[in-house]
Amino acid sequence: MSLYKFDIDKFNGSNDFTLWKLKMKAVLVHQGCAAALEGADQLPATMTDDAKNLMLEKAHNLILEFD
Repeated sequence: MSLYKFDIDKFNGSNDFTLWKLKMKAVLVHQGCAAALEGADQLPATMTDDAKNLMLEKAHNLILEFD
């Protein structure tokens, strides 16, 4: 569990997408999931399939949490 609280407004279409995207990327970097933004096929070949799936799921859940 993270000790940090991220205050990111949900993206609703009327707020600044660029700022939301920047904040979301910061959260993903902090949580070690930024590589997931490049897609599953761009993750390191040294990662196991389970590790790749876990990272993708974690990134997906983080994005949904703030979307």
